[in-house]
Amino acid sequence: MTDGTMSIIAFVAALAVGICLIVLYKRRILSPDMIDGVGTLVNNLPAPEGSGAFALILSYAKTAVLTVEQLVKTGAISPDSATRKDTAMNIISSAAKVDGIPYGAEETDIASACVEAEVQKLPRNQKTKEQDEFII
Repeated sequence: MTDGTMSIIAFVAALAVGICLIVLYKRRILSPDMIDGVGTLVNNLPAPEGSGAFALILSYAKTAVLTVEQLVKTGAISPDSATRKDTAMNIISSAAKVDGIPYGAEETDIASACVEAEVQKLPRNQKTKEQDEFII
């Protein structure tokens, strides 16, 4: 299922639960204290993973690093680290603008850190067990 379909299903389910709560309250099956408790519970639920500017920037960084690696492999950009980093940062900045999230100095710093973290996750930067044993 796509994200749009899941969002519609979640909205309809939330609407149905809301209507049920209203009907139960009107028929005096639910007390006002119970309704307050449900409201408190909903307000204290953690935000779903992937919400917020940081999660989006992290997602952009993952995509940007993979894109830059492919661009280097095809020869579309220079393999030097400065060009790679600049290209990744431009991809992240463009993605943020397309999605309409604010992108200033703080977001640039976050994006830079996320790019570095994603580069460390690349297979070429992973140590094998034999390399670890050799170092010791």
